[in-house]
Amino acid sequence: MKIEFIPVDYNYFDFEGRNYIKIIGRDAKGKRICIIDSAPVFLWAILEKGLSKDKTEKLIKKIEKIKIESRERQTKVEKVEVHEKNFLGQKVTALKIFATNYKDLHDIADNLNLDGIEKRRGYDLGFITHYIIEKGLSPLCWYEINGEILNNSQEFGGIDSSLEVDFCLKVTNIKKIEDKKFTPRVMAYDIEADEFKIGEGEILMVSLVANDGTKKVITWKKGHKDFENVQYVKNEAELLEKFVEEVKKFSPDFLVGYFSDGFDLPYLRARGTKLKVPLSLGLDGSQPRFSRGVFPTAKIDGIVHIDLLKFIQTAYSQYMQSETMSLDEVSNEFLGERKKDWQFRHSSKVKDHEWETYFEYNMHDSVLTLKLFEKFWPDIFEFTRIMQEPTFDVSRNGMSNNVEDYILHNLNKFNEIPEKKPISEEISERRSREKYEGAFVFEPTPGLYENVVIFDFTSSYGSTIVTYNLSKSTLLEKPEKDAHSIEVDGKKVCFSKKPGFFPEMLKDIIEKRKQYKKELKTEDNSLKRARSNAFKLLANASYGYQGFFGARYYCREAAAATAAFARKAIKDSIEKINKSGYKVIYSDTDSIAFLMDNKKEKDVLDFLNKLNDELPGIMELELDGFYRRGIWVTKRTGTIGAKKKYALIEKNGRLKIRGFETVRRDWCPLARDVQNNVLKYVLEDGNEKRALNYVKEIITKLKKREVKKEVLIIFPSISLNPKSSQILLA
Repeated sequence: MKIEFIPVDYNYFDFEGRNYIKIIGRDAKGKRICIIDSAPVFLWAILEKGLSKDKTEKLIKKIEKIKIESRERQTKVEKVEVHEKNFLGQKVTALKIFATNYKDLHDIADNLNLDGIEKRRGYDLGFITHYIIEKGLSPLCWYEINGEILNNSQEFGGIDSSLEVDFCLKVTNIKKIEDKKFTPRVMAYDIEADEFKIGEGEILMVSLVANDGTKKVITWKKGHKDFENVQYVKNEAELLEKFVEEVKKFSPDFLVGYFSDGFDLPYLRARGTKLKVPLSLGLDGSQPRFSRGVFPTAKIDGIVHIDLLKFIQTAYSQYMQSETMSLDEVSNEFLGERKKDWQFRHSSKVKDHEWETYFEYNMHDSVLTLKLFEKFWPDIFEFTRIMQEPTFDVSRNGMSNNVEDYILHNLNKFNEIPEKKPISEEISERRSREKYEGAFVFEPTPGLYENVVIFDFTSSYGSTIVTYNLSKSTLLEKPEKDAHSIEVDGKKVCFSKKPGFFPEMLKDIIEKRKQYKKELKTEDNSLKRARSNAFKLLANASYGYQGFFGARYYCREAAAATAAFARKAIKDSIEKINKSGYKVIYSDTDSIAFLMDNKKEKDVLDFLNKLNDELPGIMELELDGFYRRGIWVTKRTGTIGAKKKYALIEKNGRLKIRGFETVRRDWCPLARDVQNNVLKYVLEDGNEKRALNYVKEIITKLKKREVKKEVLIIFPSISLNPKSSQILLA
């Protein structure tokens, strides 16, 4: 049978001692399909340089005898091949060791402590990542799948009979095809309970809102009358059963919550356990599986569970104005909508006529969650396709993990064997290393300035890494002629000019970012915008990745050299700007602010082109903007200029404010408004008169108590441990 198929959820299982991938997705007609496939299982043994053919053959014979015995299975080495590969950019001869089960590769690697073997690699990717790399079946891309339908088959232990899908296919051939439109089935959910501590109080209601128009609240609490879109059940146990039933009936591709890894699903599980009601949400009838750790994750078999909070924190928090990541603040910033008003209290204190408001509050949380998902779906979609990892993982990963995923899925282009994950001792040693010098900051002289120009370095750190070829694989133990070198911590470090795979990957990322950014100027397409943002975040995270303690390709020397070369580039540019008749007033990390004086805009743009002609490699300055005025202020402690704290006004009157606490929750709304208006008036007028009069008016109104109490309320931030953080985020 031949179908067109888009993979959505990935899992795997063992059958008769071997690993099989189980992928749930949709066909072109929207039917829910499961495909089952396998991939060759192997690891790499890198041989000592110059090992003779005879010794290699003897080594292979030893390796072929390796067997791993356990209660669950017997894993053995099936065959060994000799390959010419690269490892950290160096040519190596390596043995490709095929085995029967991926789970035992680590144990096989432990048995490879043999003479002639220098390193063991490729055993710690995880089977799903390994499968995607080997078979090229990436999530959320379209494929033509040929295979055999499993119809009540005993093959794979009768797995097709246990899955709630339209049919199950055993794969024989995979072919990538042109992308088609994919509109997933999405359901958002939210719970309300009597307690914040997981499982301590009863769950009062669950709201479900789906992208087919479904809207309902399931509850066992009844007010003085029935309400629209409210479904009543007998008790909490029946509520849990109904929740599972409704999710299964809708059959979502994505079940979406907000802080649902940390609150909603753990709470549902806890109450289900207490009431002996299984939370059988999985397509195979299984309950959600929870990872361990400080920040647990909740996975549902066949349905991608997304905790939107985690994705927004990774992809958008750096751009956000909101100080907290609560659903209320995030919805207000991205949707212009807030949560409904409801003062939390125990259900015993909720009056009959108040239940309708409570139900609406619960329903609206799911409405907001669905709207946020729809807002961020292009980003989730593109992140998944670019990183080539399942959406479940990509939506939760930090940017360093995303960078690493991108590297792993592109290593084959360079014939590279993957580096291993660091063990805990290595991570501890990395953490103990002395911090290196960071970005350069040109301290501003406080004041109000006219006709300000700002230049920015495009992907500053990323372009620095590419230009100077900075990475673990290009770091030289001994200096070479014409190598890139710079002083770090009083010691010269050198990097080869032979292009390394990481700088080459990064160069491609930066070029793609520029391409999609350029295309957006002619066509504002949401997917292209998301693609551009994903590549931008990857480029920006590349520097941090090389300095990340848990990275496979950690290289403190490369990270420190990146900062050093970037400092040099910005200092050199400042010197050239000053020597060309302009006056630099501020610089920080990757931007330079200077005064135009009497120059024309064309003169500035010509000068920008000249600067770029003199910059090395792919490093490039771009115009951030021409500003009518700018203000830099003093630190609170004295007359020294404050770093990263300034405000500018464009010719069209638009303000650009950096570093001022315009959205702090520990400021009352009036204080925020006054600060914004003071900045606005000073920048518009070029003097303090109107701003001063405005402040005097506000003070007078305060003294006369003519100001509404609402604008004086302060919402203090409370520091909570992770177990109780649902108070702020629920």
